[in-house]
Amino acid sequence: MLVKREFNHELRIIPKSELRGEIGSDIYFGGMVDETSAGLNPARYLAGLALAAQRAGACLCDHTRVTSVGRERNNKFRMETSKGAITAREIILASGAYTTDATPALRKKIIPIGSYIMATEVLPSDLARELSPRNRMIYDSKHFLYYYRLTPDNRMLFGGRAAFFPETENTVRQSAEILRRGMIGVYPQLGDTKIEFVWGGTLDFTLDVMPHAGKIGDMYFAAGFAGHGVAAATWFGAKLAGLVCGDPNDIPFDGIPFRGAPLGLRSGHTWALPLAGAWYRILDWLT
Repeated sequence: MLVKREFNHELRIIPKSELRGEIGSDIYFGGMVDETSAGLNPARYLAGLALAAQRAGACLCDHTRVTSVGRERNNKFRMETSKGAITAREIILASGAYTTDATPALRKKIIPIGSYIMATEVLPSDLARELSPRNRMIYDSKHFLYYYRLTPDNRMLFGGRAAFFPETENTVRQSAEILRRGMIGVYPQLGDTKIEFVWGGTLDFTLDVMPHAGKIGDMYFAAGFAGHGVAAATWFGAKLAGLVCGDPNDIPFDGIPFRGAPLGLRSGHTWALPLAGAWYRILDWLT
């Protein structure tokens, strides 16, 4: 296998006949197991990174929206925010799908797509073991993919691209029912299980579905993680910090052509996203 040869990373193919022993369902044609992968709580990870940054001397200003970015005569950046102005020698744009008109050159390249997740009530231990015999982190390969796992207290955490729209209170509510139907399709045993929590967020996609990094408008940036940001954004963040500090640029994604998103798909103008969603649903149905 190419991954084994190039990266010395072991993967194992699971035939359909053995799938239920891995994920408690045989809805798929087969699977692939990565024994060295792992999962984490991203909210706790973020809190840990913030605490580490503060201990290193960083000043964190949460709930502070940047409204504009400009240049001063001394060539420093001047950012106007909801709580006042601040100047900086360098800027790293890490706004992802939430990029605003404060940095329009980046915003027009971002396609914001909602991702939603829900959590069931606490499940009986025997049912939890039936659903996930090996306690895997599970995801499938559809465009409207599902990703799911058990929580430490035996809830089923089930998420996916229930809708292509960025998250709002309405789309979160609508997505809960879509995801519930999807969950029951994978696990009919959960037909009578209550859903106790549902939430959502917006992911930053690009036209080529690749991450990009470098400089835009003299500001450093990394974007386009498309749902893989927990690991990838950590790596890109360290690399961009190195560039700010004078390290050589060895980011392989810098220099890849970064085309703007078509009008109707780009952040701030998403009226065509339902059409794109319909197309990908057709592809999922055909494949």
